[in-house]
Amino acid sequence: MKNTYKIFSLTAIIALSFASCSESFLDREPLGGTLLQSQYDSLSNGLAGSMRGIYSMMYGVDSHDAFGQRSIDMYGDLLCGDMALTSETYGWFSSDERQQVRTGRSSYIWSYYYDMLRNINMVIRAVKQQGLVDKVAANGFPTDGMKVLDENGNVVYTYNSEDSLRGVYYAQALTMRGYVYSGLVRFFIPTVDHIFSGGYNLTNYPAFPVYTEDNLDDGPQELTMINKVYERIDTDLSTAIEYFETFGKDYVGSSKLVADVNVARGLLAYFYLNRAMEFGKGPSDPLLAVPMRKALSYSVDVINSNNFNVLTNNEALSSGFNNIESKSWIWGQDVTTETTGGLASFFGQVDIHSYSYAWAGDTKVIDKNLYEAIPSWDIRKRWFNDGSGNSTFTLCPDGKFYSAKSPHSTATDDIDREWLSDNVFMRVELMYLIAAEAAYFLQKYDSAALMLTAITDNRVDTAATASALYDTYKTTLSDNKVLLQQIIQNWRVELWGEGYGLQTYRRLSSHAYRGYNEKTDTEEEKIRRGANHLYNPGKEMDYSDETTFTMQIPASETNYNPNLD
Repeated sequence: MKNTYKIFSLTAIIALSFASCSESFLDREPLGGTLLQSQYDSLSNGLAGSMRGIYSMMYGVDSHDAFGQRSIDMYGDLLCGDMALTSETYGWFSSDERQQVRTGRSSYIWSYYYDMLRNINMVIRAVKQQGLVDKVAANGFPTDGMKVLDENGNVVYTYNSEDSLRGVYYAQALTMRGYVYSGLVRFFIPTVDHIFSGGYNLTNYPAFPVYTEDNLDDGPQELTMINKVYERIDTDLSTAIEYFETFGKDYVGSSKLVADVNVARGLLAYFYLNRAMEFGKGPSDPLLAVPMRKALSYSVDVINSNNFNVLTNNEALSSGFNNIESKSWIWGQDVTTETTGGLASFFGQVDIHSYSYAWAGDTKVIDKNLYEAIPSWDIRKRWFNDGSGNSTFTLCPDGKFYSAKSPHSTATDDIDREWLSDNVFMRVELMYLIAAEAAYFLQKYDSAALMLTAITDNRVDTAATASALYDTYKTTLSDNKVLLQQIIQNWRVELWGEGYGLQTYRRLSSHAYRGYNEKTDTEEEKIRRGANHLYNPGKEMDYSDETTFTMQIPASETNYNPNLD
């Protein structure tokens, strides 16, 4: 009876959400998503309005398994196997668990990024039309407040407050364009290893169409070579950082949803980490050294800004990862009654303390093998239900992601039915992991261990035996192979459910990506799906099969764009 009630209630809410859309909606010009140029021109404050619209697309709802960035995070974490679907009643995210998303998910991911891109390019073009970029080209960046000084300290040009605000919006738009293109690279382009092993190089591998403010109205574009895409990302994010640092020194965004200099630095650091060609390369090879040095530099810049703190032991167990005010969060969404997606949200899919699909029958949990690899001293093991209290929710992340309104109970009368838990996009622990990995591949092993333990020092259980076990663990990091294994392990555990699992697998599975073979009860240097997966339990994850983990350009684009025939 209880399960029937859940199914009826969830289905009713879905039906009502679609029934509430009247036919007159079809006759309106779009109010969200992609703006028309006429709509943009009519905005009293075009730059501010457009940027708000761009950010809102990060949590816009298309369906109950397509709700912006956090749904894309789930696609990747399920595809790589770190997140497992263990029971299925409604079918959301089933294709991701089955690893059948290459074509099925590509259409949504493609449209998500390209719809956002058009709005971004309109902002960039508007700023240029208003003359700021030309002023900077002619006079240089301000060096003393809004003043440009010559070598003798004389004022040669002074920017005004409108210039300053335009500079901030320009930086935000460039940051978001870097976000779009680096996202497309991660999902639609093979790793650099696979590009080279397939007989291509960075100058002749076709990526995807690139649209900027200059070709915005020129119709469908040809595929751009991947090296040019890389240059676009680097230029956009580097320029954004420069504009933030000069025009936005005193600018504070209205919320952490608004991109700032540390968001731009974080995106650029992560882009370079994924960009590097690691396999078979030494630290002196430019295909490895240059991007790894940049990844290390930008991630350390964020850390050294002193604006963020690694979660303490207590915070890691008590935060629920549901509050944007956390000092660990760099970028995220403050979910309100106006912006919540309800069931169509991360917490609506994963949190068993909310009225969610996970609570009602579509449980999402940590891969069993990954859970078993978490050492006993590590409090992060308590992020996941050990099944002793309620076996229905075994290995659910009920100790990591949970509603502040209902942090413990799963009783029908207690669960959260408001879905106001905030969404995290980037936190400072990511920067420490980027720095640890980059330092490792640059053979700065002591620095890599220092960055890694900045996190793990704050993940030690208070049990009497934990401290001694952790001390032993730290001594093992002097073994470089163990150090790399632990960097990989911490990527997968610390950021579980936050959307970094797929790229960790694609980037690092050619190295010591240690897994567990339940049939032989031994560890092995390959990754296998745990026995708790609903589909393909125990399946070996084959790194050589890049096609499983790289999206195809969807038919909607190939049919529309004559340049892709």
